[in-house]
Amino acid sequence: MKMIWAVVRSDKIDQIARQLNKAGVSGCTVYPVRGYGEHWHLYEPLIHGGHHKLEVIVEDEQAENVVKEIVKSGSTGRAGDGMLSVFDLQSVVSLKTKFGATES
Repeated sequence: MKMIWAVVRSDKIDQIARQLNKAGVSGCTVYPVRGYGEHWHLYEPLIHGGHHKLEVIVEDEQAENVVKEIVKSGSTGRAGDGMLSVFDLQSVVSLKTKFGATES
């Protein structure tokens, strides 16, 4: 399993979510974030809003396609588009069904 997180422009989040749903992603977590990156004020970093963080857990086989969909839907080609990372997950447990949990 892979976790993909992406910080994207807030005005792109709905478009990205629609594309992920079309690509077979059954759910995601989204929340507003603030921060600064490569482009910051000359004298001090300015904390910027206007971005959301998207987190998705997918099967290994889906990860490359999900990354492509996020990049395609989220990129404007301008500074501040955001960034994306992919992580290997050791385990994932459903709290509802306890699927994936080892019984004690």
